[in-house]
Amino acid sequence: MKNNQHLKQLFELVLATLFISTSGALGKFIDMPPPVTVWWRSFLAAIFMYIFCRYKKISLRIDSKRDLFTFIISAVFVGAHWITYFYALKFSNVALGMLSLFTYPVITA
Repeated sequence: MKNNQHLKQLFELVLATLFISTSGALGKFIDMPPPVTVWWRSFLAAIFMYIFCRYKKISLRIDSKRDLFTFIISAVFVGAHWITYFYALKFSNVALGMLSLFTYPVITA
C-alpha cells in the first residue's frame, strides 16, 4: 500500500514537471502575443482546477475580505510573472528563459 502511494506521488511529480517544462518551448513558438497566451493558459487552468475541486469536494469559497484581497494581489503578481516570462521567451531563447525560471530559488536563498 505504501509503495503504491509512493508511485502515485512520483507520477504526479513527473507529470507536473512535464507540464511546466513544456511552457518554455511552447511559449517560444506560439504565435500569439504573451498576454493572450497567458490569458488562455489561465482560463484553461481555472476550468481544470474547478473540475478537480468539484471532484475532490474542495470548497472554493473565500470567507473573509482579507483572504479575498490576498487572493487578488497574488493573482495579479502571478499574472505579471507569467506575462513577463513569456515576453522573455519571445525576446530571447528558451534556454535562458528556463534557466531564469528554475534558478530563482537558488538566487533568492
